[in-house]
Amino acid sequence: MRKKRVVITGVGPISSIGMGQEAFWNGLLNNQDHIREHKEYIGKELWETFRYHKIENFDIHQFGIDRDKLKRIKDWKEGEENEDLNYLLASVKLALDDGKIKNTNDYRIGLVLAHENIGLMPFGLKISGLAYDMLIGKSAQVLGKKDFYAVFYEQFIKSGYDVQGFPNLFHVTQTFDIKNFSLFVNNACASGLYAMETASQIIKNDQSDIVITAVSDHSDIYKYVWFKEIGIYSEKGYMSPFSKNADGILIGDGAAGVMLEDYEHAQKRGAFIYAEYLGGGFDLENWKITVPQIGSQSYQSAIKKALQQSSVAVKDIDVLCAHGVGKKTIDGYESKAITDVFGKNPKDLAITAFKGYLGHTLGASALLETIIILLMMKNNKIIASKNCEDVDPQHHLRLVEKTKECQIKTVMKICCPFAGFNAAVLLKKG
Repeated sequence: MRKKRVVITGVGPISSIGMGQEAFWNGLLNNQDHIREHKEYIGKELWETFRYHKIENFDIHQFGIDRDKLKRIKDWKEGEENEDLNYLLASVKLALDDGKIKNTNDYRIGLVLAHENIGLMPFGLKISGLAYDMLIGKSAQVLGKKDFYAVFYEQFIKSGYDVQGFPNLFHVTQTFDIKNFSLFVNNACASGLYAMETASQIIKNDQSDIVITAVSDHSDIYKYVWFKEIGIYSEKGYMSPFSKNADGILIGDGAAGVMLEDYEHAQKRGAFIYAEYLGGGFDLENWKITVPQIGSQSYQSAIKKALQQSSVAVKDIDVLCAHGVGKKTIDGYESKAITDVFGKNPKDLAITAFKGYLGHTLGASALLETIIILLMMKNNKIIASKNCEDVDPQHHLRLVEKTKECQIKTVMKICCPFAGFNAAVLLKKG
């Protein structure tokens, strides 16, 4: 059996600065971030006010998805809209369109979806409201414990069922009539990189010729409250990775669809090839959920594994896209891993970070930032790091300060997420 090569032939970005390849790229070139202030109310009471990178004017019907299939999903969800699922659907459709796939039945197509906690937050709000109404609100009534449980259970059983990954995988595969090997993965902020590696393995094992990977994350109050409570939400209201004034994250709406394909298959159908997926390196730290293990070599190991898997030398990498969360402790952990592998203040390596444009889109972040890399390769431009003009010298990094014309051959994307699912992947322009 021939050794298969895997290439990327379609992208579908959904973000606060633009939806679709052209609008997304223009948003980057125009230095946009679309940060908005949001006021969250419970009834008429103000709960919290916070800033985030917001998608506005999103309409799932604008992407040309079969309306009957969208209605089928809405009927299953009893009329409730799920933005996370809608973002997934839109990003998959954009990737299919960009890859010039009109009829999925003409090809062996698989799907790998990812999300950090799909449907959990709407579910939490729903059961909170139900519990309040039953215990305190207008519908409160005297019930025995058994009857209380029965009424409560009946009201949220389907919503609770949909918090699992596979119903959403079902909805997306049914909408696009995808019947090959499909999977739902969840590896925190690195989910997109794990999804691409999984898609690559599916193709190399001849389970599919094409695999769509898609990840989404819709901002909500619970994410803000939790990040604020653990001290990682930015008080100044924007993200500035590796900078002296870095003080935390801002969440952002986002989704990304990326289509991976067998190289020979892509050639035969005349597909545009953004880049070859050379391979990835992955290393689990097994330390704590929200804090990296300072002094460990896990992140360095993931980077070195990616180099080994891809047969690429450090000197051959043109651009490194960092995770860059803008929290000093985590930035320090990441910069140490980078300088351990590439040296301090590497001169021939362009280092950039993109969360100043997009916010931290959590589960979607790594794949959405990978799309930026692919568009940089296509357009021969390096996008500057946003809000990173005052890099803290203790990081020993030089970040790209201005967007510039540049021939890009090989790029590494790295990620050090919650729970230590450290990951690195390499892409090469053909």
